[in-house]
Amino acid sequence: MQYFYDEQIRKYLLQFMRILGGFSVKTGKDRDGNESYIQVPVRYGDINRMAAHILKNQSENAINTVPFISCYVTDLQISAERRTNPTHVDTQRVYEKKFDNVTGQYIEGEVGNTYTIERYMPVPYDLTVQVDVWTSNTDQKLQLMEQLLVLFNPSINLKTNDNQFDWSNLTYTELVNVIWSVRQVPQGTDDIIDVAALNFNLPILINPPAKVKRQTLIHTILTEIKKKQNDDMLDWNPSDPAPNKEWVVVTFENLKLQLQIVGDQAIILNKAGGSTDNNGDLLSWATVLKPFGSMKPGISNLRLRRGIDPTDPSADIVAVMDSLDDDPTRSNVAYISVDTDSLPPSTEAAVNAIINPTKSAPGKNLAAAVTGQRYLILEDVPNNSYWGIVNARANDIIQYNGSIWTVSFDSTSNSNAVVLNTVTGLTYEWRNGQWISAVEGTYQNGWWRLYL
Repeated sequence: MQYFYDEQIRKYLLQFMRILGGFSVKTGKDRDGNESYIQVPVRYGDINRMAAHILKNQSENAINTVPFISCYVTDLQISAERRTNPTHVDTQRVYEKKFDNVTGQYIEGEVGNTYTIERYMPVPYDLTVQVDVWTSNTDQKLQLMEQLLVLFNPSINLKTNDNQFDWSNLTYTELVNVIWSVRQVPQGTDDIIDVAALNFNLPILINPPAKVKRQTLIHTILTEIKKKQNDDMLDWNPSDPAPNKEWVVVTFENLKLQLQIVGDQAIILNKAGGSTDNNGDLLSWATVLKPFGSMKPGISNLRLRRGIDPTDPSADIVAVMDSLDDDPTRSNVAYISVDTDSLPPSTEAAVNAIINPTKSAPGKNLAAAVTGQRYLILEDVPNNSYWGIVNARANDIIQYNGSIWTVSFDSTSNSNAVVLNTVTGLTYEWRNGQWISAVEGTYQNGWWRLYL
């Protein structure tokens, strides 16, 4: 590992010492009769013998000037109970506003440099600090101790910096013990300095260096719009360009998309499938699109990848973005129009409905049987007078031929099929032993993209 040093423990100690600064003691009255105060200095007490000898004017007969407060580290131990996943890496995306060097101002609504910050899991430690209160008489001691002890009830929060990307900048210090005097045995009449000791505990985090990378990868794809040669939306005629136009292609690594054909809605969801962002606010199409531009009604479109291979665009479903919902309580909803030409082609004749044959039958919740009538069934057909068929199983498609009901699609002998339900207009696909909507559902991040 390369050398790194960020003064992390030093910053904790500096913030801790700032708590102890600014105290004063009253020394009496001056010649004018006004109360006289002196401010008590704070210093880190871990000094070597040579420095201490210099401060005493190179004489053992000199004593330290009092009152003053000193503090120093007495113990540092790893905190196993606060340790979490040591291999966790948290990735943050940072977008700067675009800066105009001519005017010297940021340009509102435009994105400048982008960065990726990879934060590695910090290591938890328990730092023990001792504070010594040096006084020359009991009155000084009582004044300082009263001011100090009232602060810790029992702890004070500490903030080492204002960096919003530092997830360890906030901690606290707790007073755990007070020793009224460290002079257990009198040392003679010459020692007039009294020392009181306070012990504090600080749960701290030591961070490994984070990786900050300027984004040089393509996050938007700009492609000239070409005139369509035919009705295929992916077939462009390169000889007939439309000048001064471009696509901005956007994918989101932390957002899912829920498509609802009934209501023609495209709903953005967070990575966990919820509807709120990291701050607990409702997701908004306008907010997530702001770094890349705006939605153009009737032009912007969604591409939904429904194949098994995420790199294969041949099975993509295309939906045109019509509008965003104006209701603030539905800011994550956009209204769309699905391009029917991009839907998977039906391999089976359309069905009139999807039914449960144990609860419905011709003449019982259903119209009388008519030649060519087709149903997709969810349960085995019961042996009763309504159906007159006993070999149809759940997930089969049955059809009336004018006299009897027959099995048109046998789900046990077919692995793939696509059929349209004429009642709802939804297309269903038989895949992996179940019927699923060929269009509706939740698309994971990376399986949908937006063309602005």
